[in-house]
Amino acid sequence: MNSIHLLFLLRLFCFTETNTSAKPYNGTKLQTKDTRTPRRTPSTSKYDNDKAKYQPRRTFLFKKQKWPQPSVENSLKRVRKITKRPTATTHCKIFCRSGYHLQILPSGAVKGTVDQGSKYVLFEMQSFGPSLVRLMSTTTGRYLSMRRDGSLRGLRSQTNRDSLFKETHEQNAFHSYASHRYFRQQPHDMLLGIKRNGQIKRATKTLHGQTATQFLVIKF
Repeated sequence: MNSIHLLFLLRLFCFTETNTSAKPYNGTKLQTKDTRTPRRTPSTSKYDNDKAKYQPRRTFLFKKQKWPQPSVENSLKRVRKITKRPTATTHCKIFCRSGYHLQILPSGAVKGTVDQGSKYVLFEMQSFGPSLVRLMSTTTGRYLSMRRDGSLRGLRSQTNRDSLFKETHEQNAFHSYASHRYFRQQPHDMLLGIKRNGQIKRATKTLHGQTATQFLVIKF
């Protein structure tokens, strides 16, 4: 009985010694199994393949085109083409925001008047293109024209390029008229204007937005 008891104790001692013996730490982490579910990679469906297949290609229409700079000769040729015959005519009065009607006297002088019943305030507006007009006095038959120095005069010549004006619709429902031929720094910066005393304002001193350069077209 004693021998059996000693043998049992010897086996128990050997078993505990093998289980409690620790291995030296070598600085590496223990590898553990990753229990997280792996992410799904985006799969390309049939719709995506068809979309990539029929994607429009870039053509020359999407590229920036360099247009030639306008020259004086080209602009004059273009004016000669569109000033042969008016495309539309309108009978009207030109009323300035300063309180005067535009008039052309038989002598060719251009002034402003407060007499809205005067026969010299009647005009025929002739259209020769997009926002390009001529103003002719129906009483005197003279055309409103602007000279190089910015002064205004009524001429009888219908083919004179000085009588072409660029009509611009302002944001406040008024209209402005600029010379289509002459300019100071940039095209259409010499405007028709009537001062508060009824005299014509020199076009070289006019600016967009001034009260003297804003007009209403009263049709009749």
